[in-house]
Amino acid sequence: MITSVVEVANAEALVAQFVESLSNEEVAADSLLPDWSRGHVLSHLANNARGLSNLVDWALTGVQKDMYVSVEQRGIDIEHDAKRPGKEIVADFLEQSKVFAANLERLMTGPLLSDEVVLGNGSHVHPHEITTLRERELLVHLVDLGLDYKSNDWTFDFSIKTLKSVSAGKRKERVSFRLLIAGDHTWTGDQNGMVDIFGTPQSLAAWLMGREPDDKLVTSDGSPLGKPPLWL
Repeated sequence: MITSVVEVANAEALVAQFVESLSNEEVAADSLLPDWSRGHVLSHLANNARGLSNLVDWALTGVQKDMYVSVEQRGIDIEHDAKRPGKEIVADFLEQSKVFAANLERLMTGPLLSDEVVLGNGSHVHPHEITTLRERELLVHLVDLGLDYKSNDWTFDFSIKTLKSVSAGKRKERVSFRLLIAGDHTWTGDQNGMVDIFGTPQSLAAWLMGREPDDKLVTSDGSPLGKPPLWL
């Protein structure tokens, strides 16, 4: 399921609504992510927009334009940018959101000269999947900002789309569980010693991405939930 340009615009506007009035001190405060302030999260979102805009250029010109110079440089840039005054960080995020929106329009209306681009983690995707990637970054990291927005605020459709997208991605560890919503399997993996995990799509999606679920998840054998396998 590919996210529409309108859905991305709605997600950008929602994040803007929560952050545009934040003070310098509020931006400098801790986020829910280890060792990251809200400034780190917003700097990452601004740089993510820049990186995805590079991929739009790649798709439209056929000339490779990497999302980031390197994984290492991506981290260095976030650390550097997070040291800026909070108001400057927010302004940069808002500006890059506008630039990215214009680039998305170009992507959806122009002919593609490359039908595949490569993400910063090495995954190969069709250019039109860029919309899905951006919406997920925005709504997941909006939760990470630790403001008045929780994973339970995700819509059912977004949660299901995210479950399917994330569960189909690469994992660094073997999968030995499956996720179930109202009896429907949303994840199938190793059939030996499989443990079923039941819950709402919002909480299953949050857990699968390493976030604390808002609602309780239950395992079929009563075992502790534990942590999901690391994903790329």
